Amino acid sequence: MPRQTFIYVLLLVASLLSHATFADNWRALARGIEYRDLGSSLLSPWSHIHVFRIDLKDNRLDLVTARDLSKTLASVNEFGYHSHALLSINGGFFDQKNQPLGLRIGHHRQHSPLKQISWWGIFYIKNQKARISNHTHYEADKQIDFAVQSGPRLLINGNIVTLREGFAERSALGITHDGHVIILVTQNSPMTTTALAKLLQSPAIQCKNALNLDGGGSSQLYAQMPSFKMNVHGFSNVSDAIIVKPIAS
Repeated sequence: MPRQTFIYVLLLVASLLSHATFADNWRALARGIEYRDLGSSLLSPWSHIHVFRIDLKDNRLDLVTARDLSKTLASVNEFGYHSHALLSINGGFFDQKNQPLGLRIGHHRQHSPLKQISWWGIFYIKNQKARISNHTHYEADKQIDFAVQSGPRLLINGNIVTLREGFAERSALGITHDGHVIILVTQNSPMTTTALAKLLQSPAIQCKNALNLDGGGSSQLYAQMPSFKMNVHGFSNVSDAIIVKPIAS
């Protein structure tokens, strides 16, 4: 193992161990939205792993496309401004023509069709309950109000699947054992998909199922709440964004 990689792994393990004993160390940002940073430490203050825990009883996920902004591509902060979202993160992959790859559903409307890719997954919400399925078990339903297809699947019923290695900035969606939605993005903290899966599985987050989103230069996040603001810039614009908005009372 190269020395630089070995040092990085040691730092990641140390960070995980230091945070594992504080599994309830979440900061409330808004009704049904909590936050913690699992990456920052004295050894690497520039490195962040931003994790948001979302309660679907108080919030809903939706999709915003670049077409909604009359653009071909846009940054996540532009999607956030446009939709007045509390939180927005990049969606799944898109092709060379800047068209989304895989299923996209927002507000009960399908924006792009399902792709028959075995190692991808579909994160979707039906009746305020989040689920992750593969394309063979997914069943179209008018009650599904949000869906995004991406890959690879990171966790399936608590188990880490066999994943390809390679360091990159990461973004992901997860579902905890008690049904909360996890939104995660790394900042100056590239990692492998296996390390990402282990992090999502750890006591600090406690995901049962998880899905990798488009990472690398596309990985980005924007948050705008009364007591909390964050803008994790990506190196490239994207075709769509996943947003979080409060459910109207």
